[in-house]
Amino acid sequence: MKNNLAIRFIEDLIKAEPAKASDIFEKMEFKEAVNLFKKLSLENQAKCVKHFDAKFAAKILSKTPIENTKEILSKIDRYKLVSIIRNSQESKFKNLLNSLDQNLKSSIYYLFDYPKNSAARIMYPDFISLKKDITVGEAVKRLRLLSKFGEIKSYVYVTDEDNNLTGVINARDLVISQDEMKIEEIMIKKVIKVSPYAHKNDLIKIFSARNFISLPVVDSSGKILGVVESKDVLESAREETMEDMQLLLGSNPDEKIDSSFSFKLKHRSHWLTINLVTVFLSASVVALFENTIAQISALAVLIPVVIGQGTVAGSQTLSVVIRALVMNEIDIKNSKKIIIQEVSLGLANGLICGLLTGFTVYLWKKEPLLSLAGFFAVVLNTLVAGVSGAAIPILMKKLNYDPAHSSVVILTTVTDIAGIFFLLSLGTLVASRI
Repeated sequence: MKNNLAIRFIEDLIKAEPAKASDIFEKMEFKEAVNLFKKLSLENQAKCVKHFDAKFAAKILSKTPIENTKEILSKIDRYKLVSIIRNSQESKFKNLLNSLDQNLKSSIYYLFDYPKNSAARIMYPDFISLKKDITVGEAVKRLRLLSKFGEIKSYVYVTDEDNNLTGVINARDLVISQDEMKIEEIMIKKVIKVSPYAHKNDLIKIFSARNFISLPVVDSSGKILGVVESKDVLESAREETMEDMQLLLGSNPDEKIDSSFSFKLKHRSHWLTINLVTVFLSASVVALFENTIAQISALAVLIPVVIGQGTVAGSQTLSVVIRALVMNEIDIKNSKKIIIQEVSLGLANGLICGLLTGFTVYLWKKEPLLSLAGFFAVVLNTLVAGVSGAAIPILMKKLNYDPAHSSVVILTTVTDIAGIFFLLSLGTLVASRI
């Protein structure tokens, strides 16, 4: 009875306010959303998909029978269709493509032949272009006709008879120009364009530096293939940044504030268990030096100081290197230079923090040798932290793993074990002299 009421309520809402109904689906527990979505009519499913976030639409369609998916995708516009397919998981990607009508499939399939993070993979093949030899009056008539089928963008591209990009024109300039003027007389001839192979990170730099709404994608022969829009590129960058941040901290990128308790527990406990293992590894190093700690209890107080400095120093390097790798600012083939730089920086920071640690320990215990142990432990661990913070993400990238994934866990393990070992080893050396 409850289920029937829920279906009736959501179907009535879809008819009245499809955007609001779609929002309800996205806020539901995913399993419940799938079950409810499957019970809707095909027409209502298609209406919802039109308003779904592309990533959510791709996810829910991957759980929908292939025949239904084919029908749903045939009812949505090509712009939304391309967005959904782009946001599908690699394992579901081909299934979605293969569910398309043959004509529709052939019209967009070539987009996915390009490298994953290239401009062609995030461009839209639908754009408005005008021939350069037509008049302003003819162009305005054409735009009026096209406006019946969809929104007219701010910029209209100008091509020659071979579809080569020759210029760009602001839609506003068309309205204020004389009807008898030729398009080529008022168009901007110097057009900033990108190759279909341009990396997404290069697009982020262009859109961040300049106030462009969109950029044309042009092949080596000068033909315009499509358009990349700033909102898509910058939104993609924002999502990747958030996902990387969650991965760095060991949480699942799909976890949201309103995700279910069981989903959160499952994904968080996995990383917490791994972290617990690494903590026990650090504790086992402490256990090796029980006698030293019993002799010099001050060493137990210094352990969090030394490992804390290492973790912070390593995390600073890690975040900078991961960002540089993501933005293609460094070449992993020439990573030796980065590691040498971090050795120098780690040594400099280690000396500064080590001197402060040694001075503080001396004021506290008035023991020069204990101060030296604290000084060298901080210097050595900061040095290890700097090198590890650079080397771990570079090594993971070389092994084709996402450098954001589990780098922090590995780094923390290295700096904790190294810091404890350095401090307690040095403490053992000076114990007989204190």
